[in-house]
Amino acid sequence: MIITPAYASTTHTAMEHSLFQDPTFWVGVAFFITVITLIKLAGKAVLSYLDARAEKISNQLKEAKELRQKAQEMLMEYKERYNKIELERARSIKEAEDHARQLKENIRQDFETKIHNQELVAQQRLERAKQETMEEIRDLAIRLTIQTTEQLLLEKLSADKDQRLINDAIDSLEECFSSDKAA
Repeated sequence: MIITPAYASTTHTAMEHSLFQDPTFWVGVAFFITVITLIKLAGKAVLSYLDARAEKISNQLKEAKELRQKAQEMLMEYKERYNKIELERARSIKEAEDHARQLKENIRQDFETKIHNQELVAQQRLERAKQETMEEIRDLAIRLTIQTTEQLLLEKLSADKDQRLINDAIDSLEECFSSDKAA
């Protein structure tokens, strides 16, 4: 490095001034001492505040973990309850469907039984009506036959023949009654 006369003159004056005589140096030293003192004095308070804050955050984290664990337990419990309720609901629905199916079957059987009974009653009524009609027809035929026979006999038979037919009819009635008694 080349030293010029101007530089040499400035360094010489700077050397004449001592570092300890420079007010900037003392302001800097005072600043550093103040800062170090403040750090030492306030450091304990700041550290204790930071330690308390760290402890508080740590407690909050522990509490959050506990709350999370409780929430997980509650979630599992509610899931179990939900599953139990779902199973119960499914069982209740199945029972209701089975009961409805059974009721439907019972109603169908009752209906079929009633229809069958009504058909039997209707058939019996028809048979009775048929028998009554047949008896009425037979009675009517007998009456007509008797009336026609009477009319024919009255027109074609004489008194002798009338008396003989009456006697034969009386005799045949006696035979009918005697054969009914013997039987």
